[in-house]
Amino acid sequence: MPELPITYRGTIYPWHCDHMGHMNVMWYVGKFDEATWQFLSKLGLSRSRLSKEGTGMAAVEQHIECKRELRAGDLITIRTGGAGGQRESGSICT
Repeated sequence: MPELPITYRGTIYPWHCDHMGHMNVMWYVGKFDEATWQFLSKLGLSRSRLSKEGTGMAAVEQHIECKRELRAGDLITIRTGGAGGQRESGSICT
């Protein structure tokens, strides 16, 4: 299976971290959201196209699995790909 495309690269800053020194979950969700929009844009589903066509996207369910904690100074790379679906629903793996 080929590697999924990179849709986000970034750095973890001290203000991303909680009182235990780990990146707070709210920042993970924000970074995954950015990666998802990069992926959708690569598919031709940009904000401007969705607006022009009077349609949109909604995240109705999210599953997050932590592989390891991230700390200030760590680099993060997110890869995203599709996981099938139907016309009105589908899955994006980030």
